[in-house]
Parts: sequence; C-alpha cells; structure tokens
Amino acid sequence: MQEIIKNRIPIHVDLAPNRNEVYSGICLKSNENIFVFICFNDETKEYDGFAVIRNFEIDKYREWDNEELSEIKNNNYSEFIGKLPLEKMNNMFECLSGLENEELIAIFTETDDDSYFVGQIKNLTENEVELKLMSEDAEWVENEKIKINEITYIGFRTSIEKELLKKNGLQQPYKSL
Repeated sequence: MQEIIKNRIPIHVDLAPNRNEVYSGICLKSNENIFVFICFNDETKEYDGFAVIRNFEIDKYREWDNEELSEIKNNNYSEFIGKLPLEKMNNMFECLSGLENEELIAIFTETDDDSYFVGQIKNLTENEVELKLMSEDAEWVENEKIKINEITYIGFRTSIEKELLKKNGLQQPYKSL
C-alpha cells in the first residue's frame, strides 16, 4: 500500500462483505485505524473531495487498469494534494478534530448503509460528535449525536457538500441562546 500512496496510483476499495460499497480514488494515508483518500466521482470523471474510512471496513483493493485510467476526464488530483494535515489524522477522533471548522461533512454509520448525516460539527468529545444537520433541501435542522466508534465513513469537500452549501446560501446555523 505504501508504494500505491507514494506513486498516487488510483485504486478501487471494496468494503464487501462488511458493506456493499466500492469507493474509488487516490489513497493519501493508510494505517491500522483509517484510510484517507481523494474521492473519484464516477459521474464527472474527476477527483472530488476527500473521504476517511475505518480501515477494518476494507476487505480488499485493486489498482485501476489502463481502461479505467483512460476514463479520467479531468486529472485534477493535484488540487487536493497537501490540503490535509495527514500527520494529525491517525484515527476517527483526530480526523473529526481536524474537520471542526469544515462548513459541512457527511457521515455514514455502521447501523445504516443507505442513509447518512450531513452537517457541521457543533461539539466533539473522545466518544461522540454532535452535528448540526442540514436537510436535503439545504435547511438547517436538528442536531444529531453520533458515537465515533459507529462511524464508518466521513466525506468532505465533495460536490455534494458544496452544492448543499450553495443552495443554503452559505448561511450559518442559528446559535442557541
């Protein structure tokens, strides 16, 4: 894996049998806890944001073949290099700590593969993150507390979050008194 990271070789990451998901992109860091990568968007055929996956979720991976490499329309991965403090991202809690100032993040949990939470970090402890959620209609809604050990995936700076922010008009969530 270290050669793949060093040479920035695109890979597919298969989460089966744990999850029915395959993610694609360029791995930036992999350790016993997490796997950090630049996401590849199959629809736009370019790199699109970042993701962190719990490493034990990953059953196998493979390098892209030449045909898959030729499908890249905009090889924009260099836009994402050097944008994360990888040395401070060694587990899910540290990754969330580094994302406290992100406008939006997306979180999948082990209890539900099909739905996810999109929001802004409001509170973070060693065991739990509290998000101010944003609805599909880009409206700020209730808060949700999520146990860190139940998080399987964190996505951020992707076109999904950017589009929601644009729809929302970049308004900040209301503050409680």
